Amino acid sequence: MGCVRGKLAGFLLTMMLTILLSPMLEGGGDVTGGGPVLLRDIYMNAERVSEAMGMGGAVDPFLQKMVETVGADTSIDMVIQFPGRITGEDIVAVKRAGFRVIYRFSVVPALHVNGTGRALERLLRERDVFWCEYNERLQFYMDQSTTTINVTWVWDSVIERGARRDFRGIDGSGVTVVVLDSGIDAGHPDLDYGTKTIMNLKSDTGEDPWVEVENSDTSSGHGTHCAGTVAGNGDASGGARRGVAPGAHLIGLSVGEGFFITGAVGGLQWVYAHTRPGANPYNIRVVSNSWGAGGGEYSPKDVISIVSQRITYENNVVVVFAAGNSGGDGTDIQTSNYGNTPSNICVAAAERDGSGISDFSSKGQFGLEQTYPDVAAPGVRIWSTAARRTLISAMTKRGHATDFNPYYFPISGTSMATPHVAGAVALLFQACPSLKISDVMEEANETVREVWKEDPYAYVHEAELILEATARYMPPSGEGDPFADNYIPNNYSIGWDGKPFDLSQGFGLIQLDKAVGLALTLQELRTRDFNGDGVPDHPDATVMDALKQYLGIMEKRELEVEGSSGLYHNWKGEWSRFVNQSGKITSIETDQSHFVYIPEDAESLTVVLDYEAIRTSEPGVGTLAVVADVNGDGSPDWSQSLMNPSPHKENVINLASGSLSGHRGQVWVFNIEGRGFNFPILNLMQSTQYTEARVEYTVALIVETSSSDVNATFRDPHAIYGNWMPLERGNSTVRLTRQVYNLNNVKPIKEEVEKPAPRAGFPWIWALVVLLVLLAVAYVYRKQQDRLKNLVKKFRK
Repeated sequence: MGCVRGKLAGFLLTMMLTILLSPMLEGGGDVTGGGPVLLRDIYMNAERVSEAMGMGGAVDPFLQKMVETVGADTSIDMVIQFPGRITGEDIVAVKRAGFRVIYRFSVVPALHVNGTGRALERLLRERDVFWCEYNERLQFYMDQSTTTINVTWVWDSVIERGARRDFRGIDGSGVTVVVLDSGIDAGHPDLDYGTKTIMNLKSDTGEDPWVEVENSDTSSGHGTHCAGTVAGNGDASGGARRGVAPGAHLIGLSVGEGFFITGAVGGLQWVYAHTRPGANPYNIRVVSNSWGAGGGEYSPKDVISIVSQRITYENNVVVVFAAGNSGGDGTDIQTSNYGNTPSNICVAAAERDGSGISDFSSKGQFGLEQTYPDVAAPGVRIWSTAARRTLISAMTKRGHATDFNPYYFPISGTSMATPHVAGAVALLFQACPSLKISDVMEEANETVREVWKEDPYAYVHEAELILEATARYMPPSGEGDPFADNYIPNNYSIGWDGKPFDLSQGFGLIQLDKAVGLALTLQELRTRDFNGDGVPDHPDATVMDALKQYLGIMEKRELEVEGSSGLYHNWKGEWSRFVNQSGKITSIETDQSHFVYIPEDAESLTVVLDYEAIRTSEPGVGTLAVVADVNGDGSPDWSQSLMNPSPHKENVINLASGSLSGHRGQVWVFNIEGRGFNFPILNLMQSTQYTEARVEYTVALIVETSSSDVNATFRDPHAIYGNWMPLERGNSTVRLTRQVYNLNNVKPIKEEVEKPAPRAGFPWIWALVVLLVLLAVAYVYRKQQDRLKNLVKKFRK
């Protein structure tokens, strides 16, 4: 949320906004040196935008948009950060420019101010400012982007095979994703060290030994944000802000704050060494890379491209890269050369609501299809996990406790889109473990395709094919040429299977309900014994085969479950008090809101809370209680006793005739209230790096009814909403709304029947033609003879 102009320490510059290209990279040729390469592609190119605004390189594009929206003479709240310790002269300059100083941060050299866009221009002309951002009220959630790509339907989907219904859904379970980035704060409640983040390694250069640590992301916070988008479990938000694959495991690889080519190669080499066939105990299937070296075409000589291809072709691990944040107008190549490596997936950044592509997302060059992104995913104002003692998260920790959850914060960039796709690949591998390299070549113009015919690495992975096949192509919207208002070009190319793709979005915005359906169909084709001979009939089935029938297995529909006694729903979370960047426990508690629809047929609701009252792993104690707001006014209407210290609390609410009976058929908002503290002295002896009071909990809701027909079909796709499951052993029929994948509808592949060749034998048709010709000749000859005879007779007379 601000821009870079000053020259702060190099590690912050490289991690947040800037890339200093070495001469080799500028030439776009063979990369063998160790020039800085990273994280140019982490955020929007704020310098480009702010320079256009006439403010040097120090204004966040979002702040710029706010100034343009409200006008340069309208006051708005901002946060202004300085490159070093704030001096008295800095404060005088801020006030002289026309700002009112509201608050001075103690952890970072920053001021919360109120002023106009013109005041900001005056300040930037006078003082060296590091980063300026809009002090936006923090009200957006991670579940905005997961809803846009339809993944929330996948998590609790129902898979039907034979007479069996599997309610477990697809959430990435059994698959591990490597995040090669600035590191991971695995002390975050959503990224639990040892269970969610199963390994967290740090090496200063990628060549030094890898050291296991709980928190490897201590200055940037970028890697933590990406990791949460991939597979965060959402515990700090009661499940509302889960990542794309919340059941997957994570491995963090941090190669220092100055991310050079050698460091990147070192990280990729680690992935290669630990994913060899037969030596991949964690089932690593995807590596997420939200960094790059600038725009350029794929070069088979680039060391990072070489290692990436070996990881994919030899170890069957998908490599995902950010497209970059340089924008572009299609006249040159702005997409990442690493993303343009054929076997890698290159990801563009879409608007959070899926309405178009962001202005900053790097574009390919018109006519060079090999430079176009492959797919797009949400990348604008994406909420995800915040590393708690880092610069980019520090700016989000100012505000009212009721307005935000300090364990999350929003940033923008293709770096934020990339982990969406990495999580998507984890889901696809759970649905179809047999995924592999395909026989489909990467899209390219005809000249390049001729060259690539000799390149054994020019083919894409089946996971990429599935995402492309099921993506939603976003059409241009509004005026403009060659780009419409939503940064989609008015012209597109035709890719494999006749699908449109363009230099902004590739094949379009990923749609994971369809992608998982296609993956399940492919796996079913490869593994089912259709004819009952004990052997799968189509072990070599392709994505193209599955593409012909996958839509026939999927349907969002009302599901009837007979023999039920009611409904249940449970969720887990972690109540905690936030620890700020200085390590001090604050009064801010995490927001654990969880929305649940209470059916009209409910006669009783049992609320069960279980939690760890005495925490031994990180010594501390706490007491929790469930509260419920039933009328949406923001105040609890029902609550358990917080004074009761029992770690198991169970209450039954009478909904048939009690005071809350009139609130059936409505959405209730459940939350967690708590009290707790830790033992700092005892924690000094633990491996943990954080000292907040934290209490893990689970909540279960049970609805009982005597009705024979229970309607629980209400469905909101946002992750903050819970969904009911049927209880067994009863006489009721429960109706639910689910994404259903009916694998019974998968049919055997129809063999292509060749048309029989014409029978060999005498060509009667030609004989007839010849006969007719001879008859015609004979007829003409006879006529001529008759005419000749008549002439002779006349002459004699």
